[in-house]
Amino acid sequence: MESLKFKQIDLLKGRRREQYLIAPYFLDNRKFLKKGVYIGLCFILLSLISGSAFILRSNIYERKKLSIKPLVEEYDLLQINLDNESKQLKLVAEFNKNLKNSIVNISSSSALLKEISYLTPDGLQILNLNIEGNLLNLKNKLINKEPLSLINAFLLLLDNSEFINFSEIDLTNIKAEEEEEKSKSFIVSINTKITNNYKNINQKYLNKLGSYGLSNRIDLLKGID
Repeated sequence: MESLKFKQIDLLKGRRREQYLIAPYFLDNRKFLKKGVYIGLCFILLSLISGSAFILRSNIYERKKLSIKPLVEEYDLLQINLDNESKQLKLVAEFNKNLKNSIVNISSSSALLKEISYLTPDGLQILNLNIEGNLLNLKNKLINKEPLSLINAFLLLLDNSEFINFSEIDLTNIKAEEEEEKSKSFIVSINTKITNNYKNINQKYLNKLGSYGLSNRIDLLKGID
């Protein structure tokens, strides 16, 4: 049957008869076509199965995402609230710290006046003492044969004081005035700053100066963080 079909399509069979040539052998390629079709269908089927599995898995993930979305939104909201509360707590802590320092650093006029009276040497008279905030102005009168030595001694005593910022001292307006024929006095103005860090002052020294209020404030607040 196959040879018959072949003879029907063999265009060179007449020449082969004349020359007594053997008829060529042709393979039937239909089985190869079927095999190729089957292989192609297998690839297509595998692709469809893989694609279906991918789509199914994607749908499962999407459903899971939708199911946990409210939880994620709730978590984000809680995180935002925690951040806001943390910022508020930091502000409160900073305010408390500043308040504590402000309470501790309320100046004690009695302690400062007594400190200056202790430091004032003989031959130096304080004519005027003015305090504005942490600024201190002293107007002094010097009656001494060696006024420069006396004012230097006073400045050294101020340097050793825990109440005075010696680096801020400004010595100005030194002028001489005649009182008697044999005596001469000098007027000296001193501008300086008072410390604003009273908690570092020795409490025993504050008690010695009679500043019990400031000492008690420091004692009550020094343990507060």
